[in-house]
Amino acid sequence: MEPFDYIENNLKPEPCDSVELFYDQMESQSFECLPVIYRPFDPQDRAHWCDRGSMLDFLLSTRGEGKRLLDFGPGDGWPSLLVAPLAGRVVGVDASARRVQVCRENAERLGIDNAEFLHVGAGERLPFEDMSFDGVMAASSVEQAPDPKFVLSEFFRVLKPGGRLRMTYEDLDRYRDSSRFETWVWRLEGGGTRLVVYDRHVEEEYAVMYGITFRAAPEGVNLPLDGSGVLPFDRVTAALLEELRPYIAGTVTCRLTHPSGRTFCEWLNEIGFSEVIPSHSGAHLAGEVFERLGERERPRDIEAIDAMLRPVVDVVVEMRAPLACNPRITAVK
Repeated sequence: MEPFDYIENNLKPEPCDSVELFYDQMESQSFECLPVIYRPFDPQDRAHWCDRGSMLDFLLSTRGEGKRLLDFGPGDGWPSLLVAPLAGRVVGVDASARRVQVCRENAERLGIDNAEFLHVGAGERLPFEDMSFDGVMAASSVEQAPDPKFVLSEFFRVLKPGGRLRMTYEDLDRYRDSSRFETWVWRLEGGGTRLVVYDRHVEEEYAVMYGITFRAAPEGVNLPLDGSGVLPFDRVTAALLEELRPYIAGTVTCRLTHPSGRTFCEWLNEIGFSEVIPSHSGAHLAGEVFERLGERERPRDIEAIDAMLRPVVDVVVEMRAPLACNPRITAVK
């Protein structure tokens, strides 16, 4: 593809990891949209119901009530800070020092004192003794590590016998038809701009991303954004990049493995987990419940919603789902 060849041959990108490319650059990984953590819970918002269903999914899949749980890659504190009031203790680890600081600030603001957050460099061994956790939660984070299989082996090591891992992940099948090639533009603190260009290799289960940093804001660089502020991939040409080259402060590239559900299950079995369960999602269930209830039938507070969802989420997360749909995965040590 034309822009990728231009970037490689003319901009000479430096290798980096996802922390440098994304997570240390973001004031909020979630753009401050998370219910409870950043926004009041709205019982008439379907997305907020899905969030509660997803939180219960992690809690119940790991059987984590009153237990010691590890959250790998908590971002802004999700699901750590939602699960913590129901767990014994939650320890979040993130390769981004900035994400760790944000999680700590959010925990303090919310008055949560049984969650702690530690910085662990990308690809490093987890700083915990063997068999020290009852459960592990990993929400779309394992595939952000340099070696996802090594991360899974570390989960196995730190889990107690019978301990359970629950994970979600960004598979590439979702990009097969529409957005194998994609761009993302956001403003950096200090007035700069970062353009990320994606080249996803669906069959091979990996993605290459190029991060181009400009010295000015998007309007100062004259990026050809569309009416909604998006830069369509077909507008990123070698000619455009050459025109913008005087504004470029630096270019990096990051390659990440994005295993499918089938690959993850194969790895988990090879590592030695006694049972690997691809199963249905508590988040999806919560959305379905919301849709089936009329506005007057929906509970009005978060405690009543949790009480309604809990027993059905507890069943759904144990129901096996076809691997072809890349479902959530539970693994039991």
